[in-house]
Amino acid sequence: MDIKKKLASRKFWAAFLGALAPVILSYMGQDIAIGEALQLSAGIIVSYILGQGYADGQAAKTLT
Repeated sequence: MDIKKKLASRKFWAAFLGALAPVILSYMGQDIAIGEALQLSAGIIVSYILGQGYADGQAAKTLT
């Protein structure tokens, strides 16, 4: 996928900000430990990767 398309994707930015938010909130002194924040961020990133893989696989399936 072209990097320009990836950076223009709303799904990408939602995943990026969703992964960044727990870590930022942890450093800002919210009631969340850094370990938990990293686990939340990792979960969001993995979900995005799996979701994009599924969407790409479905798109490739319709082309054949």
